Amino acid sequence: MTLDDVPRETSALIEQLKGLVLAESDRQNLISASTVESFDQRHLVDSLQLASFLQEGTLLDIGSGGGFPGLVLACVHSSPIHLVEPRTKRAAFLDQAAAELGLKHVRVHSSKVERVDIPRVRTITARAVANLDALFAMAQHLSDENTRWVLPKGRGAASELEVARRTWQGDFRLVPSVTDAEAAIVIAEGVRRRRAR
Repeated sequence: MTLDDVPRETSALIEQLKGLVLAESDRQNLISASTVESFDQRHLVDSLQLASFLQEGTLLDIGSGGGFPGLVLACVHSSPIHLVEPRTKRAAFLDQAAAELGLKHVRVHSSKVERVDIPRVRTITARAVANLDALFAMAQHLSDENTRWVLPKGRGAASELEVARRTWQGDFRLVPSVTDAEAAIVIAEGVRRRRAR
């Protein structure tokens, strides 16, 4: 999904989100200054491309930061969405932005994901938070065999997955990123810790 694929109302919502992020970035470092010129591609399209992999049901976004991908996905996905952000000022921004955008299905947790206590979720996303091994460990308590992990990764996606496979098993695949020809999205299902031999 790209910006051209979303309905006009959704496009207006995403444009409003962009304005909120850019305004807030004057007060706190939500995005790297070097990405302002390529904002749409680097943050919006990069987040939107995950939408087609989401399952019906609750979504958890770990380390939501400036709202990517969580708030962008909330603009196109009507199921409940939990945004987890341990930094207080960023969590406050996410809360305020969700309210201003009228995204009533969004709940913000100002906490580390390890401390979040909600029922198991259907989809987990995380962008630039931790390596796969660490991500699976920190959110394992919020996932089950039906959870799909949709994790945008950089150019080292394949080697990162290779390392994670030593500890974790499941169905893993790499999908090319639409915003970076050398990057990939890790899609993982049935993730569980390998038994010690």
